[in-house]
Amino acid sequence: MRMLVTGGTGFIGSPVVDLLIEDGHEVLVFTRRTELPDRWKGRRVSVARGDLADADVLLAAMQGQDVLFHIGELKVTSQSAARKNVRLVERIVGALGASGIGRLVFVSSVTVAGVPQTVPATEETPAAAVLKDHYTSYKRDCEELIAGGAGAAEHAVIRPGVVYGPGSRSLRTMAGIAARAAALGIPFIGRGGNLMPLVHVKDLARAIVRAGTAPAAARQTFNLTDGERHTWQEFFSAIAENAGRTLRILPLPPGLVRLPAVLGGAVAGLFGIRADLPAYVSYLSRDVHFSMDKAERLLGWKAMHTDVRAGVREMMEEGP
Repeated sequence: MRMLVTGGTGFIGSPVVDLLIEDGHEVLVFTRRTELPDRWKGRRVSVARGDLADADVLLAAMQGQDVLFHIGELKVTSQSAARKNVRLVERIVGALGASGIGRLVFVSSVTVAGVPQTVPATEETPAAAVLKDHYTSYKRDCEELIAGGAGAAEHAVIRPGVVYGPGSRSLRTMAGIAARAAALGIPFIGRGGNLMPLVHVKDLARAIVRAGTAPAAARQTFNLTDGERHTWQEFFSAIAENAGRTLRILPLPPGLVRLPAVLGGAVAGLFGIRADLPAYVSYLSRDVHFSMDKAERLLGWKAMHTDVRAGVREMMEEGP
């Protein structure tokens, strides 16, 4: 099959392209880069050079493709940037019929599911708290656009949790800072013992590929984590241990943090940034855990990388 991947040279998109090549598909990577990684040269992969800010170039690349994996995005730093991403997806959905694409796979975010009322939650579990920051709102708007307007093609939505593993430069930088601060103490809302939605990038990549090829994935949405009961303390402890340090968490009572979060959100709003900090206080201080029954049943997928210490070590030992 002919596969078009946006964000194909990025943290999540790159292992997706690796898997598509291994499976024998013909891959077209939409990217600003002119050169492919050496491991892809001589394989059935080519470049459609363009920027997601120019929707017309992407729409042209869609012609004659079988599946579009929309993984890339314009960096969301403001309401304006979020709207540009939504408009891009609107253009993509409108062009599906004429392009010949049979399925659109959209990579969203598990934050769209909010803080579930009960755990382990399913894709149908109501949210006790809904996040309304720019990033989550743009992802939610795109999901609604796709569900309502992608009738010319099948669609599947993958909502990843916190993604870690090799290639995560931003998380690796954050983890490096956390490792240096571990002995002094890392301030955290609560004691860090609540459950977090964690997924290794290689497991996520397999799920994304299956969402593009599995017949049962059509018109489905999947919350995607590794399904294990990981805590924030476990994750930060793995980071500290990898650096030869012992973690110390400085617990912050959620009630004490909520008022500063409200004020911080108001200040962010003055700069056109919708941060929704009070909702994130709930997100970090309550259990966020999802059942993977749907992904296992419809995608034929199961997480293989569930050892957090091994995943963190792999991430932190990666070259600069």
